[in-house]
Amino acid sequence: MGKLELEQLEQLVKSGDIQTVTVAGVDMQGKLFGKKVPAGHFLEDAKDGIHTCAINFIWDVSLKFAENYSFCNFETGLHDMKVVPDLSTLRTYPWIDKTALVLGDIYNKDGSEVSIAPRNMLKKQLAKANRMGYTAYAASEMEFYIFKETSESAREKNFANLKPLFSYPIDYSIYRLNVDDWFLSQLSRYLEEAGVPLEAIKGEWGNGQVELNVKYAEALEMADRTAIYKNGIKEIAALNDLMVTFMAKHDTNDSGSSGHTHISLWDESGANVFYDPDQKYGLSETGRHFLGGMMALAPEFMLFYAPYINSYKRLANTGGAPNTLTWGEDNRTVSFRVDGKGKACRIENRIPGADVNHYLVLAACLASGLYGIENRIEIGEPTRGDASNTPGVQRLPGNLAEAIALLEKSEIARTLLGEEVVEHYLTAARNELNDYFFEVTDWERKKYFEFI
Repeated sequence: MGKLELEQLEQLVKSGDIQTVTVAGVDMQGKLFGKKVPAGHFLEDAKDGIHTCAINFIWDVSLKFAENYSFCNFETGLHDMKVVPDLSTLRTYPWIDKTALVLGDIYNKDGSEVSIAPRNMLKKQLAKANRMGYTAYAASEMEFYIFKETSESAREKNFANLKPLFSYPIDYSIYRLNVDDWFLSQLSRYLEEAGVPLEAIKGEWGNGQVELNVKYAEALEMADRTAIYKNGIKEIAALNDLMVTFMAKHDTNDSGSSGHTHISLWDESGANVFYDPDQKYGLSETGRHFLGGMMALAPEFMLFYAPYINSYKRLANTGGAPNTLTWGEDNRTVSFRVDGKGKACRIENRIPGADVNHYLVLAACLASGLYGIENRIEIGEPTRGDASNTPGVQRLPGNLAEAIALLEKSEIARTLLGEEVVEHYLTAARNELNDYFFEVTDWERKKYFEFI
């Protein structure tokens, strides 16, 4: 059934087809948080908002609490914030019986927007684009691994030596997609029913690795779809006694999982403003400047494209992932790829992994691209051949510490995103780094235990 109008929900509640509505915000990592409420209560009161603790924006991906955020801490009383449903996101949630889902925007109790909330961050950049006469469209491509494991069995194995859904590469293989159709068809059917239209599911190079492509949409809608399908895929897998990970690099000896992001700007007439067949590369002046801004600020915005310690292990280029500040035409080794003609003309940011929060990726793409348009930042010649082996090209930050250092000193990022936003996400990254340095890892035991 997909997207719902409020009146349709009322009818489904009356008929008993919908009994529960999940009201969800999106946290720093792109996960859904919130409450499941009886559908009747939603229609009476909860459609105007629910309260959740602001702690949802100060813990990490594993819900480890940290006290060093200014937004929320014990001094603020671990205060409440309000999730206000955006009724345009209301939809059925077909893999959970008799359930609907609505995503919400996050507000302080005084009615002001929570600036650090990812959906609010993206909406801020979209509003700026609209003031400049543009509408942004986007698409996400997420790769993920599927295992014949449950959460319990994976934990018992300490997340090592897990059994993949298939134990060999199936890149573009139709045979394997058909063999595993019992599960993959559930993904396509359920997501389509939830108003997340797909373009394709394809096999990838890793053992148990699959890629899912979602049909392009207005940028906020695309970010919403991405949050829904990442959470949904994990839930549908768990309901089938399988386990999915969107880690950027889950195993040293297996392929990384990408989160490629396509973006374009359209004007009020419905024309793609990136495309100009009379210009070099088929890229308009606006398109060149947008790409110029994305490239100029990519090192400083790296934290939003690669937010975790693990993110950079995918970008070590052991499997073709980009690690240079380069662009090209239909070249999969560069960080920014220009492709398509007419309405299909777009810039693909190939830096993000599947571990990203898509709201933050799009917010960073837009902030930097619009900055490029405002400052008329030009691009150089495209890179041809293998970008990672091209002499003289600038390297992207190679680890989280380098990315933190670049964002810390970026006055442009603070101007475009806001001081509060930059400091909040720097705090999250510093906490991630400190936690990593504190823990004794398997790598250390393998390297030192016997020989030191």
